[in-house]
This record gives sequence, structure tokens and C-alpha cells, in this order.
Amino acid sequence: MSMYAARKLYVDARLTDAGDLVIDGQDLNDGEYEYAMTVAAAQVPVVLGALGGTPDDDVLALLAAQGTDIVTRGELTWLKSLGLEPSFWCRREFRD
Repeated sequence: MSMYAARKLYVDARLTDAGDLVIDGQDLNDGEYEYAMTVAAAQVPVVLGALGGTPDDDVLALLAAQGTDIVTRGELTWLKSLGLEPSFWCRREFRD
């Protein structure tokens, strides 16, 4: 589900089959920067609560609704402010 798409920055969120939350992004400004962060399934309720949701709510829909605010703050910064330590991966490709 798309969380943000503007100014050559695209951020999506999805749940894996195991229930892990993956937020991945692609920034096409000044080359290409790709990144992904994964929150373990056991910690997804923390994210849901921070978004004002209940256990019956769709975490992806809530992330999409608040995506601009989260991306503006920085997805990793926001997750860490919740006391979470998601795994993180990135790749950078510079323009010639």
C-alpha cells in the first residue's frame, strides 16, 4: 500500500506472510536510493497503537492515512521513537 508518492520519493508498506511489517522506499532524486525496514510481527501492535488503531484495524490503511507525516519525519526515526529497532537495508546508486 502506498504511504507516500511525491517529489520523486515513493514509499510503500506491506505485511509479509509471517506478519512482519515492511516499509520500503525509493528516492529518485540525485541518483537512486532504495531502502527497506522491517518490523517483526510481534511488534506490529506497537505501530498500530501509535497510529491510534485498535487490534481490529488495518495497519496498512492507517500507515497510508498518516504516510505524509511519517515520511516527513523519517520512517526509521518514527519507528525508533516508538522504542522499536527495525532491521534496515539500503542501496545507493549515484548518477554519472
